[in-house]
Amino acid sequence: MEGLSIFKDYFNNIKRNMILNSYYTRKIKDGKSMKASFLDWISITILVMLFFLITIFNSTKNIIWSIILTLVLMLIYLFMLITWNNRTRTKKINIINENIAEEEILKGIDRQSNDDFLLYTKDLLEKYYKTIFFEYNNRIDFFGEINREIYGVKCIRGSLESKITLKDIEYYILDMKKKNIDEGIIVTNSYFTEEVKEETNYILMDFDQIKNMLRETNQFPTKEEIEDIVIKQYEGERETLKEKLSFQMKDKIYKLILLGIGLYIVSSFVSYPLYYKVIAFILITIGMIIGIYNIILYFRKRKKIEI
Repeated sequence: MEGLSIFKDYFNNIKRNMILNSYYTRKIKDGKSMKASFLDWISITILVMLFFLITIFNSTKNIIWSIILTLVLMLIYLFMLITWNNRTRTKKINIINENIAEEEILKGIDRQSNDDFLLYTKDLLEKYYKTIFFEYNNRIDFFGEINREIYGVKCIRGSLESKITLKDIEYYILDMKKKNIDEGIIVTNSYFTEEVKEETNYILMDFDQIKNMLRETNQFPTKEEIEDIVIKQYEGERETLKEKLSFQMKDKIYKLILLGIGLYIVSSFVSYPLYYKVIAFILITIGMIIGIYNIILYFRKRKKIEI
């Protein structure tokens, strides 16, 4: 049983890597599948090899030396190409993972209410500055001590499309002056206008700074978590495709079986009955296979619901 479990884990790991490689290849190659990319690579390699072989043969007029030199050059070419592609692919995968992580963070914030965003920001700031912040009022959300200085914190939840302007923080600035609080932090999941950056002396934390704080507090999505998101997305798309196929096939089951029965009945009144019977048998068989497939899918889904 232990050997079977190890084999199953090994198989699942291979399957996981294949899904991830396919996903990253499609992203890097603008939708081109891993098989298509591999065929392109093979075609280019063959063309390069033929170019070397023909060029060297024209110079040496010796087929053996031409083949040997071509193989040496191809080994050098492949080594350089694979090394370069691996480095480039790694960089591009890191960029893709960064984008996926950003999307997950944004989705998490978008699902939050304003009060949830306040608590989210408070927790993040406390971990980042290693201090405690306390709730204050509507205009100054929190206050806390950082390096023996009192800071007033304002949290503004918005969207990436709309930047924070001076008008958005005017009451916060007035309240800070009334309370004689000199140091302030303004946090948003969006960005600030140039006017805000020039006119205020407070610490401005936009979405990029939120990402940096998540990294420094070990809350940024890890590589394994991002890969799990990719796998989950793949499984979701696969289930959706199965449901679409299942829905489309149900109507075809009846049509195929009825058409098969009709042809079988008609076969008794035509000149070539065997031909009609064979076609009828094929249509009914296909209809039954599709029907059995749908029944299996139904029981699988039912089992998942019960679990």
